[in-house]
Amino acid sequence: MTLRKMLTLGSLMALAACGGQATTDKGQLSLALTASSATPVAALATAASSDNDCGSIQAANATISAIEARTLDGLLIAATPEGGFPVTVDLMSLVKVNPTTLPSAWLPAGTYDQIVVVIRKVEVTLTSGWKVAVSPPGGGWTAVIGIAPPFTISAASPKTVTLGFRKDLSFLCNLGEWKFNPKFEHDGKHDAGHH
Repeated sequence: MTLRKMLTLGSLMALAACGGQATTDKGQLSLALTASSATPVAALATAASSDNDCGSIQAANATISAIEARTLDGLLIAATPEGGFPVTVDLMSLVKVNPTTLPSAWLPAGTYDQIVVVIRKVEVTLTSGWKVAVSPPGGGWTAVIGIAPPFTISAASPKTVTLGFRKDLSFLCNLGEWKFNPKFEHDGKHDAGHH
């Protein structure tokens, strides 16, 4: 066997050992979810309605079924975290100043300017203990968050992007009927130590 063939065989074996994917042209992305600083303080403890049939939200478990990142060329790339989907997050815990960082995902090296979060299920627990399953539209809810300045993924270092949840804009209740339209914001800053 020639040296070239031996090197080629060795490269294929190394690639197979990595599950068939080379990671030298990829980098890790983590999403940190927190409460947006733009959320009014008065909205943190009350529902987005004055209707007495609504009550106040104690917990809001959102099931995330997909996350995508958009390249500068407009291509959406799936950002599937380690362990896969679904991932469930209590959105009200974010409002109570308990940020959550989702498991990291591998993305191709490049620059991205948008994050898309798809939520397929939301269950609201009121302070009375009553649980309400909010009905989603077909395919679930989609939150599109522009990221400015764009962030760069590389194999050199992991990247963390912080998204702020707007409870005051995401929940609406009228005559006891809850509606959900997820709103996240990016403050234009990336975590220290990252681009």
